[in-house]
Amino acid sequence: MPSFDTSGISSDKFTAGGLEESVRRQAGEALREDGLLRLARLGGRDDVLLAAGRLMSSLRQHRDADPDGLTVIRDTGRHSGRPGFAGLGRGALALHTECTQHPDPPRLLLLACARAGDSGGETLLVDGRAVLAELAVQHPAAIEAFSAERAAYFGGSSGRFAPVFQQLPAGRWQLRLRQDDLARFSPDAQAHLPALRQAIDRNTQRLRLAPGQGVVLDNHRLLHGRTGFSGERLILRALGDPAPALGLGPGFPHSFCPTSLLAPHEDPEGVSAGSLALGGQPSLGPRHCRPPTPGDAGRIRAPAPGPARETLKEEPPWLR
Repeated sequence: MPSFDTSGISSDKFTAGGLEESVRRQAGEALREDGLLRLARLGGRDDVLLAAGRLMSSLRQHRDADPDGLTVIRDTGRHSGRPGFAGLGRGALALHTECTQHPDPPRLLLLACARAGDSGGETLLVDGRAVLAELAVQHPAAIEAFSAERAAYFGGSSGRFAPVFQQLPAGRWQLRLRQDDLARFSPDAQAHLPALRQAIDRNTQRLRLAPGQGVVLDNHRLLHGRTGFSGERLILRALGDPAPALGLGPGFPHSFCPTSLLAPHEDPEGVSAGSLALGGQPSLGPRHCRPPTPGDAGRIRAPAPGPARETLKEEPPWLR
């Protein structure tokens, strides 16, 4: 598993006190490009709230949050072994996106280190775009299974059916995943779990946050988790929606096209010069889709809009 230094992606110019509007535009560029940005010189709770307030239009109140919207992530000594509470122990935390059971999970996640602990406690990160790119080339049937509207059920009795990879308009995708007892998968999706987990493992990278450092993640694109730790590790977390100055569009771009849209005699070069998607790439409609190839990595093509997420209406046999 490679090490991961976010200073090479977004420098320490992103500080709580320096996030003026022009700098927020640069922060938005970093989030669009990498799915994350680094924060530095966070002196305490007030700085974390200041940074969150400048990057997020509003904070989302989490079940475990304090009244100001921040959640203290630490070993409480009373949550170990409880489904959905692994973050409040000192063991490893499986890679996931935040709030999978919600109709519209928060877009941004801010993690700020107040105490690093004695050992362990590294943050684990996976770019969902890289996972999708690998599956598109090596296991396209896996994406078909994981993009079904009832591919997974997240949460308990009041949980939600949802795709793992949600198709959005204009060649965009959204990732939603957890890997604990509060996630169950349809038989079609479960058959492809080994391929998904192998792609996640191959793209997992480590980040060690020192006190005063933080990272902001695109929760619709990146999985996050952590290694187990010893000592008194303490992380402050904020969840929210991006401020307009960041200029974030929905989801992230990728070229995968469902097989249901493949045209038998399409000409991949026969695209009008004016039909451009994000990134200046040709936007291919349903009649111009083709199977992905290794050379397609990073090229943007537009799949059809995906199905809407839905709440539990009828319990399928695999959920009983």
